[in-house]
Amino acid sequence: MKTSLQLVGFALALMVGSAAAAQTTVNVGATASTRDEAIEQALGDALVEALGSHVFSVTTMTDDQFSSMSTSVTSGRIDDYEILEEFETFDGVHVRLAVDLSDQDLASLAPKEVKTWEQKIEDTRSLDMAQRTVGQYRNALDEFLVGPRHQLNSGYAIVLRSYDVTAVDSNSVSGHIYVDVSLNQSWWNTYYNLVGVLTPQGSDVVKEGRITVVNDAAQVDPGYNSRVDKSLQYDLAHPLPVRLSVGKNVARFILYKNALLISAQPMTEDTAETGYQLEQAERGEISMTKGNVPAGDAIIDREKSALGCGVVTAVNSAVYCGERFTIKIPVKARDEAELIDTMKQGVKVELDLYGSACENDCDIFEEDSGGEEDPYKALRDFLQENYTE
Repeated sequence: MKTSLQLVGFALALMVGSAAAAQTTVNVGATASTRDEAIEQALGDALVEALGSHVFSVTTMTDDQFSSMSTSVTSGRIDDYEILEEFETFDGVHVRLAVDLSDQDLASLAPKEVKTWEQKIEDTRSLDMAQRTVGQYRNALDEFLVGPRHQLNSGYAIVLRSYDVTAVDSNSVSGHIYVDVSLNQSWWNTYYNLVGVLTPQGSDVVKEGRITVVNDAAQVDPGYNSRVDKSLQYDLAHPLPVRLSVGKNVARFILYKNALLISAQPMTEDTAETGYQLEQAERGEISMTKGNVPAGDAIIDREKSALGCGVVTAVNSAVYCGERFTIKIPVKARDEAELIDTMKQGVKVELDLYGSACENDCDIFEEDSGGEEDPYKALRDFLQENYTE
């Protein structure tokens, strides 16, 4: 059997974007049960492909249910399209389109949250030094970030992308499921703008900003960062342990600003035990040492990802820095039909804090029932103390 690639609808998408360049042309393919459905899905995929690195959330969330806005803006965004190919498949019709996107200004679709915070940031910037306090700064950060769940929902778009079949035998098929994790650039830009106006009240500061790779180490970008009072270091953007699942197939990792971490975590002065680790903390560096580092098992497809600011790997640890991370989840099924059914279940994303988010196979923050010391106790206590909503 030839390798199969099936583009599927959005199982969880927080996707709409800011304006793309005029007359952008995107080639996309999609398969659905009917020709019209395949075309509609391909048009939506074209929008995501063109705007995926500039996404922001304009959706509302009820419990853990998200609704995508991509369909509602597609009709005003698509200028024209051409069907490049069309053929029947075992489960419907496949089409491949060349889609022309207009340069329509989508500024009016900017989320109210971002618009409101632009004004709040300007108000903070206009305060004189006598009016500024660390307490006011902490309240502003808390109001924007809220907590880990809000940060995950607002800061990232997670989309079920595709699958492939790489091996077939008489009883099963093996392959991979691909899931895209894209940055919500507008939301993060607003966060960095907010941090930039929190003028330190003293000389004891930490660096805050985007992650980049410098001299084979992932750290806060030395050329583009803000100094913030050190007393606010635990009020800044949080590292988010994530459990992502499609059916019974699971991947674990940590999202931290514009980086995805595997068995790694930001170094802080409180967790540093050596002089070198203190230097790492001062640089805002990601630690890839053993110890209280939560395990991760996600596989990142580098070719499908957008890793504009670099990658660092060391044995079983890795830091991927960029705008989009394509997670490659190994999967096995009785046949391709069962694999498609698994895809139709959609992607589930949970915060893997203290082991409470998972029903089974969740050992990142699991309590050790044996007599040995729990290697994750320090990190779990730290997250519970600082980031519990």
